[in-house]
Amino acid sequence: MSLLKMKIIVLLEKLKKVTAVAEELGMKQPTVSFHMRRLEEEWGVPLFEMKTGKVMLTEAGRLLHHYAEQIDRTYTEAQNRFNSHKESGRHPFVIGCIDAAATILFQDHWFVQVSEIADRQFTFITGTSTELFDKLQNGSVDLIITGTLPVQAVQAAFQQKLLLESPLSLYMPDQHALAQSSIVPSYRLAGIPFMLLNETSLQETIKLWEISERVTLQTQWSTDRAQLALNAVQSGLCMTILPSHTRSHSLEGVKVIPLPGQAHTWQLYSTWRSDYWNPSLMQRMLQLLQENKKQIIRN
Repeated sequence: MSLLKMKIIVLLEKLKKVTAVAEELGMKQPTVSFHMRRLEEEWGVPLFEMKTGKVMLTEAGRLLHHYAEQIDRTYTEAQNRFNSHKESGRHPFVIGCIDAAATILFQDHWFVQVSEIADRQFTFITGTSTELFDKLQNGSVDLIITGTLPVQAVQAAFQQKLLLESPLSLYMPDQHALAQSSIVPSYRLAGIPFMLLNETSLQETIKLWEISERVTLQTQWSTDRAQLALNAVQSGLCMTILPSHTRSHSLEGVKVIPLPGQAHTWQLYSTWRSDYWNPSLMQRMLQLLQENKKQIIRN
């Protein structure tokens, strides 16, 4: 059994054509067909069948594919890691987070903290919770920070920890009529244009607030970037709702108050794989995140 054969069965399930697999691997079609026959000889059962011009996996083929996919994914992950290490001389550590989390967590003091870990090359990426969890599963990121725990994350293959709880705040132009009021009733927000983040967990928390306050907000714009929402507020054309710990280099022209009515809190979670290859490094990163959280709360 070879890694190439595992790759072939993974690609056959994906592409359904021997010619397409051969092209993907940069080899000739007869070579792929040869490895397919050898696979069936090694396992002693039919693994492939032709249906309407496509290569389909038999039940035994699907069973083997289940393991081949894991083997191929693990090898590809190792290959990528070693290539990165060879290029930089340092082992990579990739953190994926939703944009709202990045705006809160990754301020200047965070980068001072991680700069002390000289033997690591840090990469920070953003995306949706679903995109980040997919990357965590395939090994292209080490740790993700999201506002929603994916259903799959409750499995034993993953560990998660509550990182931060942040009450929701209302961000409004400081020249808006409501900005001059000492108290802003919830019902006064109905009919005012809002730009809200299209982040699932934040939307769910805002929806719970709307239900409890019996208010329906007018979402005129949406974005996946917290800074864009703040820019829109600074333009004077709308308001936004963000976690109270959201930081920006400039909030000039913006008044921030607790979201009126019943308090609702947004939660951030860190999630990582239980089989992570360097547990001590992961614990070190989690400790740094906790220290970072304390500084955020103090500020």
